[in-house]
Amino acid sequence: MLDKSLFISSDLHKKVVEMADGSKHEMYFRELPYIEVSRYQAGIQSADEDERAAASAKLVAASLCNPDGTPALTFEQASRLKPSVGAALFHAAVAVNTPAKKKDSDPVQTTTSGTS
Repeated sequence: MLDKSLFISSDLHKKVVEMADGSKHEMYFRELPYIEVSRYQAGIQSADEDERAAASAKLVAASLCNPDGTPALTFEQASRLKPSVGAALFHAAVAVNTPAKKKDSDPVQTTTSGTS
């Protein structure tokens, strides 16, 4: 059986998101399953310009939620956000879905003297 830490949590992540105008908003984000992240990656790599443009809005709509876990906005609403707002929400969603590495899991750095 796989360890439960290998799966997304159903817990919501409360984040204070600072907008370009300096205002701060408390918002909630959910962790996204692998399939949603794969959809985003496929979208930004698409040959279709509209698909590439929509990828970030889809990611925001999938991750941003109300305190009760229900979606906070639709893809159509995310598509109409001001660019600076969309960027702030996108960065918050990515931060929730990209956990920081633990210090003990960082790669070991080795050096060589160039001699054998």
